[in-house]
Amino acid sequence: MKTLLTTFFTVLLASLFTAQSISYNEITSDNILEFYRQQQGSQMMSSQSADIIMQHGDSNLAIASDASPQYLELIQSGNYNTTLYNNQNNYPTNAQIHVRGSGNYIDITGSNSISDGMKININANDMTIFMRNY
Repeated sequence: MKTLLTTFFTVLLASLFTAQSISYNEITSDNILEFYRQQQGSQMMSSQSADIIMQHGDSNLAIASDASPQYLELIQSGNYNTTLYNNQNNYPTNAQIHVRGSGNYIDITGSNSISDGMKININANDMTIFMRNY
């Protein structure tokens, strides 16, 4: 009985110390996504969805409307950026959109097999992008 209790507490303590590799005191804007992924990694199932929207800067606007959410990562760094994501299709979203700069306007509508796994990286100022996936 004593061996069983000792083993139980050893496993419990080991799982507590190894469950989180980034402590709450170490979280910054640079590693918050990694922290989020670690927390959600084992809990996410294929039927669940994750939408991550982060903004750094002033006067940014992000609107995401998704009828079939799966995974959407939207990060805006800069000022006066606008990103509109609208998916009313039955095809699930799987996209990463990273915008760095100021005065950018991105309007994405729909999702399909071509846009599955899409990664958009914008490193510019005053860009306008319209994307339609039907």
